[in-house]
Amino acid sequence: MQQILVIEDQDLMRLALIQELKNCLAESVLLGAPTLDIAKTLMRSQDFNLVLIDPGLPGVNPISQFDRLSVIEQVVDASPSATHLVITGSDSVAEANHCRRFGVAGYVGKTGLMRGLLAEVLQDISQSGFSVRISPTDQFAADFHYSGLTGREQEILDCMRRRERGMKRKEVYEQIGERIGVDPATVEKYYKQARAKLLRRGRLPDGI
Repeated sequence: MQQILVIEDQDLMRLALIQELKNCLAESVLLGAPTLDIAKTLMRSQDFNLVLIDPGLPGVNPISQFDRLSVIEQVVDASPSATHLVITGSDSVAEANHCRRFGVAGYVGKTGLMRGLLAEVLQDISQSGFSVRISPTDQFAADFHYSGLTGREQEILDCMRRRERGMKRKEVYEQIGERIGVDPATVEKYYKQARAKLLRRGRLPDGI
């Protein structure tokens, strides 16, 4: 049974990250810590396999690189056997490089973070030992959610809308299929089901 710690002060973001991890990691126990002190108490009492860190915690100057890196270093030192993943809304290549020198295995920008990305990052880490995803500031798009879609359908539509310019649908099917362990034809079926639901209600966003 894996033990996972999510250090994030924003309640909704913490819960969203925990839910995302529950979806991609089987047989896991997940704990959330809104402050560094609570996280340290948890890390003193038990070992964790994976620790997610937001360095902009309460009591930390969010624009001070020294303070942010101090948080990350303290967490890494307190949980030396864990895999560490930094998730931040103030991401930069420079900070990602500092984190890597501390032994952090992954660095992800919150802006543009979408369903399924954490699974990709964890897969990258298992294969190459390190993964970095800087926020794609030139690829922002409005979010589009419909309550009638299943989680899988929503995920596929999100990926389709955010695909890189010139990327074909077939390539998206293959990427998602590889990540979730199904064949591309099944992903295409989910996509067409979702698209049909939206068409019946006259709401088909750009890019789908």
